[in-house]
Amino acid sequence: MSRMRDFVVQEILDIIAQKQFDNESIPDMSGDRIEAIADSIIYEWTTLGDPEASIRDMIAWNLDQNLIHA
Repeated sequence: MSRMRDFVVQEILDIIAQKQFDNESIPDMSGDRIEAIADSIIYEWTTLGDPEASIRDMIAWNLDQNLIHA
């Protein structure tokens, strides 16, 4: 895995852990699904990313959207 992908996957896992800590309902997610979400985020960031934006905010938003539409 690339360093960027490692970073994004870890951020996703951290957000999921925080949501679980806050007693939010999170569906079971396989490692493959988390990696697919990370790949999608990295693609969006590298092709459409706003240099003024926060990648952490983008990761959180993308994960939330993925969970809402799961």
